[in-house]
Amino acid sequence: MRKKVLGTVCILALSGALFQAPAWSASAGAFAQHYDAAQSYLTQGQYSSAIVEFRKALRINFLDNSARVGLINSYLARATYYANQEKNYDKAANDFRSALFYLKMYPTKEQSVQNSASMIASAQENLSQCLKVISFDKTASSRFKKAEELRAMGNFSAAAYEFSQAAQSENIASESNAQIADLMKLLGNEQRSADYYKTALDLKPSDSTLRMKYARTLDKLGRYDEAVTQYNAALANSKGDMEVLYALERIYLKKLAQTPSDAELNANIGAIKQAQGDFDSALGYYSKAEQINPNNVNTRLNVGTLFQQKKDYQKAIKSYDSVLTLYPDNVQANLYKAQALSEIGNKKDALTLYKKVLSLDPANSTAKAEIANVMRDAMSPQEYITYLSQNPDKTNQALLYDYAYKLHKENKLAEAINAYKAVINTNSSNVDAYVNLAICYAAQNDYKSAQNILNTAKSKFPSNNLVLKTLQDVQKDNLSTALADASSSYENKDYKKALSQYLAVSPANEDSLLGAAACYQALENFDKAIETYQKAEKLAPNNAEIPYYIGYLYSEQQKWLESETYLKKAVKLNPNSEAKNLLPYVLQNYSLAALGEAIGLYEKNNFESALTKFNEVLKKEANNAYAYYYRGLIYDEQKKPQLAINDYLQALKHTNELPIANYMLAVDYDGLENYKEAYKYYNTFISAYTTDDEYLQYAKSRMEELKQYVGG
Repeated sequence: MRKKVLGTVCILALSGALFQAPAWSASAGAFAQHYDAAQSYLTQGQYSSAIVEFRKALRINFLDNSARVGLINSYLARATYYANQEKNYDKAANDFRSALFYLKMYPTKEQSVQNSASMIASAQENLSQCLKVISFDKTASSRFKKAEELRAMGNFSAAAYEFSQAAQSENIASESNAQIADLMKLLGNEQRSADYYKTALDLKPSDSTLRMKYARTLDKLGRYDEAVTQYNAALANSKGDMEVLYALERIYLKKLAQTPSDAELNANIGAIKQAQGDFDSALGYYSKAEQINPNNVNTRLNVGTLFQQKKDYQKAIKSYDSVLTLYPDNVQANLYKAQALSEIGNKKDALTLYKKVLSLDPANSTAKAEIANVMRDAMSPQEYITYLSQNPDKTNQALLYDYAYKLHKENKLAEAINAYKAVINTNSSNVDAYVNLAICYAAQNDYKSAQNILNTAKSKFPSNNLVLKTLQDVQKDNLSTALADASSSYENKDYKKALSQYLAVSPANEDSLLGAAACYQALENFDKAIETYQKAEKLAPNNAEIPYYIGYLYSEQQKWLESETYLKKAVKLNPNSEAKNLLPYVLQNYSLAALGEAIGLYEKNNFESALTKFNEVLKKEANNAYAYYYRGLIYDEQKKPQLAINDYLQALKHTNELPIANYMLAVDYDGLENYKEAYKYYNTFISAYTTDDEYLQYAKSRMEELKQYVGG
């Protein structure tokens, strides 16, 4: 069979494909030094050194096309060497990536490269062949990971190319473009860095960090108008970020130096100074802006807000009135004046102005909120809740929830519950309202209502982790509280109440069942106690205490066999269990009970049943002399003298309280004509037996008869 041979994959003859570097006429200096050295290295085939020098030259002048072309040629030449000579397709691939980066991504729109289309196609084809040889995963996530690895290794150009490939995936497009922008900045190409930041930001406009990077880059490039737009957007979302304010101040001051009579610039710098808390400087810029343009409404409004910040409400109102005199329907002036009036306690006039604002701008959320605040101060909690519920637009919904949360924080649980209910009635999609309502119920120990609310929320928001976790917590708290209450009743010896509390726990668990069983035990209802302990044992089969409790209760009922079974189970689970101390007592009593039962059967001539019972006794208590004695009697009845003799001997071995056993031995030996042994045991019997009855008389008489056989 012929073997498959992998042929040469990358045949990369680049002699006719290299760029011809354009003539360069730059001034002599550091750039020329690096550029000339790079060209010399490239001519000599020292590609790595050429790459280092071309990159140094390009950092000095990132727009120089000749250095960029030389760098591309160096990467392509080294890539060809790696692929065809060293067969190192990983390194070759990285160099092709770098070449493509400087071919496609690095140049500005104004730059052009001779034969760039054909060179790009050739480099891409060669890269594709290298990636095929090394079985490179071309999925977006894999390319993104590879790009991160290359960046960490300091191979920025190859990393940027891979990020550009990963950017084809919508999910990581913004992050990939942001990474390329960062790398362009590191490589000194601020212009292209700005382009990639813009692309990334267009894809993810809410990314404040990305917006600041874009703004700083535009600022550095001197594209101030664009930078101001981005800084203002960042400022709107940052609530007075000082870095943004200082950046805007610097840009505006530059512009103001060129056009000092620009009213808008003076007003803008005043607004920045105001945001920075430098009110005196702000007033100075506002004053200059008003001198240049006395009718600028925004400047007057800003002056009013400045006085309002300083809590000089009368001056603030005066500024707003200067606007309202000219423009009585100016929404902002009416709104700000209403706020100032409210601050000085003039709620009535403030309310009138707030209503006017709403008539001019029905969607004005600030006015709605302020009206609601005024109403809140004038109403009882329930009246305020009703007021907000009557017009459940988004503003009032938000106010209602905030009010509910405020009441909750103040531990006004009853009012908070009503408010949260109103929130849910007006906006059933507010998951936080369900959760907080349940927490309020739980705080009142109304766990049933809490769980009902959370189960409703769970049906509406089945995958919401907050709902699921809160439900678990409430269930745990409910269980803990119920068990604690039941335990308290038990400690107070109110066993019936404790029992009802334990039984009310649903679903029953180990603790509730053990508690209920203890209550039944205290109430001396042992059967129910045992039954309940057995239920608990099914839930906790490894708890050694439970079989001990059951064994103890069975012993109290003198059910010795059942008690023994459970006590042994307890000892097996825990060798140090109290069960090991109770077990001997139970075994002894079991033997006594069984022995009594066996003797009763014997006395009724029920020999077979009696024999079975005596055997049970001896199996559990091998030293029970009475069991041996009575079993010997049964063997005698069954005409099995040798078996009887063995048992009588065992009886005498374990006790000296059965002298009659000597008599029975003598009789059996006598019957077997073993007169010597018979004589011996008759004699032992006479010596130990003091009652003058027929047994003693017969023993003495028979001994006289046996003397002739024993030499007496």
